[in-house]
Amino acid sequence: MRTLVTVVIVALASLVAGTAAAADLSVWAAPEGFKIDKFGKKIFTLDPAQKIEEIKKENSIWNGSTRTISVVGARGETVAFQLGIEGGVTNVNVKPLALKGPGGELPAGTIQLFKIYYTPMMDKGSGPTNGPSMGQGWYPDALVPWSVGDTDAYGGYDGPPFAVKDGEIQGVWVDLSIPYGTQSGEYVGGLTVSAEGAEAAIKLVVKVRDFDIPRKIHNTFFMNFDLSDLNQAGGYWLKGDQLVKYEDEVYRDSRRHRFTAGNMYNNTLPRVDETPDGNIRGVDWSKYDADFDKVLNPKRNLFGPGEDAIEIWKVPLGAGIRSLKCPKSDKAWEPMIAEIKKHWQEKGWDLSRAYAYLADEPGKRDADKLNEYARRIKDSPGPALRRQIAVYTILGHEWDGQKGVFDLWKDNLDMWMVAGDYYHVPSMNALPKNCLKGMYQGAEPFQGNETLDADGMALRTWSWVAWQYRIDYLCYYSMAEAWRGVKRGQNKENCEIWDQPRNRSWGISQGVYIYPGNKVNYNLPIWNIRTRQIRRGQTDFEYFWLLRQAGQEALADSLCKGVLHVALSEAAPRPEAYSAGKWSHNPEDWDAAIRKAGDKLEELKAGLPKEPETLAK
Repeated sequence: MRTLVTVVIVALASLVAGTAAAADLSVWAAPEGFKIDKFGKKIFTLDPAQKIEEIKKENSIWNGSTRTISVVGARGETVAFQLGIEGGVTNVNVKPLALKGPGGELPAGTIQLFKIYYTPMMDKGSGPTNGPSMGQGWYPDALVPWSVGDTDAYGGYDGPPFAVKDGEIQGVWVDLSIPYGTQSGEYVGGLTVSAEGAEAAIKLVVKVRDFDIPRKIHNTFFMNFDLSDLNQAGGYWLKGDQLVKYEDEVYRDSRRHRFTAGNMYNNTLPRVDETPDGNIRGVDWSKYDADFDKVLNPKRNLFGPGEDAIEIWKVPLGAGIRSLKCPKSDKAWEPMIAEIKKHWQEKGWDLSRAYAYLADEPGKRDADKLNEYARRIKDSPGPALRRQIAVYTILGHEWDGQKGVFDLWKDNLDMWMVAGDYYHVPSMNALPKNCLKGMYQGAEPFQGNETLDADGMALRTWSWVAWQYRIDYLCYYSMAEAWRGVKRGQNKENCEIWDQPRNRSWGISQGVYIYPGNKVNYNLPIWNIRTRQIRRGQTDFEYFWLLRQAGQEALADSLCKGVLHVALSEAAPRPEAYSAGKWSHNPEDWDAAIRKAGDKLEELKAGLPKEPETLAK
């Protein structure tokens, strides 16, 4: 069964009784959508109504007078919140207690803790094409697993138990993952927050909704990476099997966050043997298969028993238009397309999830050449292979001028990925019905901003934009762009990105979703709050999708538009008009909409699809 989880933090008499001599510890809680600075005096937000002292006392999940947190979620959902521990204390630790309820005790690992790492942003900030900036301050971002202990390298790290300086706070991120098959109802456990000579006893009450979040991801969102990206993100210290293990965990963790570790800029190719006159003598797929069957195989992959293969994949075919050239000879192009289709069939991989990436933001001068390559793929015998380009400032900055771009290629392209700040809604909606509409990064008011100095709603908006404007897929160009703009003399592993976040002339920590783990001596991915925003938005999308399945699409649309009022070209007439997004910047409004969706889904639970408790072996 599915469970709806309400998390409650209250003083536990049974816990306090054994620690009567300990002083009270100042702890408060907040929803995951609030970004609060290191000193606990500021919320990074565009909403002036949000007051930090009021949030500490009471918010949509927290009642400070009774020390109670209330959150709600469905089976298969990860519900997150954050604790704020006030400073002037040492030897701080947090320990979860077992959660017990109608279905017995929830398994170990249901609750995961992360220490929030704060990165200083003390210059002018991101913008205008990656704005608006929330201003100077110490931003919460990297989420360091609780198991990571003290280290001395790269400025050092104080792992649990840790000290919190006077006048500062320390945030603790809490992920609560509700297992499939959990019986609905209330589950009671606790958290203890302890320090030298002080303790706060916390009661955790989890109420689980009686429906399931689908295992299948219904809003494709891919973020690009390959092994070179991992090295750029501090992977230089990883070698051999250790690096492969890291790569595999990126694939798995991406799925857990409900996005895809994409390969759009991964140029790993099979070995193509071309004859002197440009024909193909043969293709050696052995290395390619060894690298990628682990994600492409629908029956046996690294995601786990019974799990689906990767959602979207670029095939090794390139036109050489601001992208790789493969095969090298134009004469070999049709034979290479045939080789790809043949190999996908032999391996049992799903060609309908594949695409050829033909051009990265091409210019008008490339239109004829691009059309030729797209047509050759379109006309190739056998099952269809999709053709994608990325579109940005091709014909100038006017929306009317941009419309001509679509007229250039709409007969031969069937995947259009357009920057959010150039996504002209009427033109995209007028594309032929077989075309997939995609969106990649832009800025407010067109879509939420992706940099460190954005607010707590920024990346959550993307999935809501996809629902409201019926966009088929989302893309972000890199999940590990830590190396960009490294200054002369900085460490090649670029652990500086933890504390020196400007990595683009216009952006702060742009494209940094994985932090280099060698700073804290950790050999697996260290994700951040921004990836949690994506996970939250992608889960929200599933609520809307479930409403549609239950015949309540109009309600889903109303809830979405009531928070995300307008975006993309409906928000501004031209892409130079960068400004605050025309949506609510209060995370509690977004949470309230999803609670309403969840309430309705519980009313309609009999007609909703159910997920298996465990996947088939």
